[in-house]
Amino acid sequence: MEASKKALRAWDKLCLPKSTGGLNLLNIHLWNKAAMCKLLWKLSKKKNILWVKWIHIYYGKEDSMWDKFPKQACWMIQKVFKAKQYIEEAGMTKEDLMNLSSFSIKQMYLKMLGEYIKVSWRRLICNNTGSLKWLFIVTMVAHGRLYTKDRLAHWGMVVDHTCLLCQAALESIEHLFFRCIVSTFIWGKILEWQGISRNVMEWIEEIQWLESNHREKSAAATYGKKGI
Repeated sequence: MEASKKALRAWDKLCLPKSTGGLNLLNIHLWNKAAMCKLLWKLSKKKNILWVKWIHIYYGKEDSMWDKFPKQACWMIQKVFKAKQYIEEAGMTKEDLMNLSSFSIKQMYLKMLGEYIKVSWRRLICNNTGSLKWLFIVTMVAHGRLYTKDRLAHWGMVVDHTCLLCQAALESIEHLFFRCIVSTFIWGKILEWQGISRNVMEWIEEIQWLESNHREKSAAATYGKKGI
């Protein structure tokens, strides 16, 4: 039986800000809803626009359209009327919408994203000038979502669980980066090169150390002591 493909991370999670562990990708579906809300705002505010005037003349008063939109309207007009649902889902009322002197699609989009909790390791990703490739890897490692052999074996994709580097233990995120004798040796040399006198630690301890030493905004904290 052919194994199914597994996504590293759910799309809605990737669209969250980097400070929450996402990649800050634009959720086009959600952005389109926010744009539809702006059209409803223009309609509710009776903006001096031709299509707004036409709808008010053809379909009646604004109050009735908010509470019960005309079902005989074409699908495009109905889409605008149905944006009322998106506004309510974002925690706004009709009064809130009418009180807006201007409408920002971006602000509505952020409201639709909802509340989120910032991750403790956000400083390792946000405003980091490192390679996008390894920033992506760090993000996936922090979430525990890399395709290591222990995860692939759980899905029935591989049979051999052995680490390719040391050939002596089960390959997992914790082992691959910090427990393996090969990676431990490499990390030790990097620390020595950077003038950092300490031993290689476990995964959780390494993350905590990086968090505490990346709070500064100096060049040393950003690029390393010797300018990586």
